[in-house]
Amino acid sequence: MNKSNFFFCYNPKLFTFLHDVKGIDYLTVAKNPTTDKTFSMFYKNSDLQIAIDEYKELSK
Repeated sequence: MNKSNFFFCYNPKLFTFLHDVKGIDYLTVAKNPTTDKTFSMFYKNSDLQIAIDEYKELSK
């Protein structure tokens, strides 16, 4: 596994949609040591991508 297998979510609204609405589990929540911004990390898969695409459509 490498970095490309993971989705790093820095958007709190997207995180809420993915986790609370779609029920997608995240791997961890952490802070980027360079930017000090909090992110949640998800494993990339087709369910995640479908949910992200849906979020983008709803956000228009």
